[in-house]
Amino acid sequence: MTDLLVTNVRPDAGQTADILIRGGRIAAIGANLPREAGVPVHDGRNAVAIAPFVEPHVHLDKILWGLPWHSINVPPSLRAMIDNEVEIRKNLRWDVEERAGNLMRQCVAMGSTHIRSHVDISTGYKLDNLHGVLKAWEKTKHAVGLELVAFPQIGLMIDPGTADLMEAALDEGASVIGGIDPANIDGDPKGHLDTIFGIADRKGAKIDIHLHERGELGLYELAMIAERTRVLGMQNRVIVSHAFCLGDGPADEVDAIIDTLAEAGIGIISAVPGEIGFPPMFELARRGVRCAVASDSLRDTWNPHGNGDMLERCWLLSYRSYCRTDEELVAAFDMGTKRGAALLDLEGYGLRAGCEGSLVLIEGENLAQILVDRPKRNLVVKRGRIVARDGAWVE
Repeated sequence: MTDLLVTNVRPDAGQTADILIRGGRIAAIGANLPREAGVPVHDGRNAVAIAPFVEPHVHLDKILWGLPWHSINVPPSLRAMIDNEVEIRKNLRWDVEERAGNLMRQCVAMGSTHIRSHVDISTGYKLDNLHGVLKAWEKTKHAVGLELVAFPQIGLMIDPGTADLMEAALDEGASVIGGIDPANIDGDPKGHLDTIFGIADRKGAKIDIHLHERGELGLYELAMIAERTRVLGMQNRVIVSHAFCLGDGPADEVDAIIDTLAEAGIGIISAVPGEIGFPPMFELARRGVRCAVASDSLRDTWNPHGNGDMLERCWLLSYRSYCRTDEELVAAFDMGTKRGAALLDLEGYGLRAGCEGSLVLIEGENLAQILVDRPKRNLVVKRGRIVARDGAWVE
């Protein structure tokens, strides 16, 4: 069913109205809309209606959500953590399809109806992880949109054949080319970046690069990314995830690179990590850099924390950024909703006539209070179809 009339709600915490969804799109928003024969009605009971949350960076193939508790072993380096994960995944009893499906359903229950996920590609994994995630999506695609990033977690230049597999992944369901720490993982920043930009240019794909490298090295690589983005005309099609260097680099260099990012149309995603500095998200937004927050690693071999709730991630940003005024709190809320949608170029996002008929109902006074208290999601609707109710997936 793609028709639905949601009554007695407050769109974006404004005045009470009804929202009519017809054929999967919002047909009208207004007070006391007429009932139409054959259109189901849901009484929102004065809840706040928002456009759904957007999860722009997660790893569906790595996930252990919904499975028995897995104690975390934390090796001393990024390379050691990658190798540790590879060994653990060899012996898991649950396949990628099952594990990815668990998290997709959880994200939907928490109000996210669009996910961008990185999927490990290597000569060892080949395209198996990609195929497993796509199988899981076949059972959930009525409830959630999905973008997949072909991600060289193991390494690109140091694993010959991975580049060809990443390019092949674009013909089998991925739409974004990933990268990771060109210096520390591959030891060849120029070769790494030339390879992924070359694939993206040939295939018309977007790019999303993990950049954990800090300080001046990370800032140097950001400049390399910006240069290639401009030369290839890929403005607004490149995202850098994490970008810790924007949180710990020399202040004058960070200030300069922010202008470079804005000019090159490069987006920034942060998971708001607990132990290290992270990009100044509100300053980035103020200066025209597209940016959003995300869950990244959660409940896997890397990290026991996280629950797929983007409202909680927005709260974490507000807490760590010392947001106190309503304006500041709502700005943090936007980092998991409208800014995430803008970053991923989601068409038809919002609560307006003509937009996709997707929304979330949450009990609350206003958006600031909702961010702070983080109530459960009363209802999640995707294109006119109820897909979660009272914080739980609807089969």
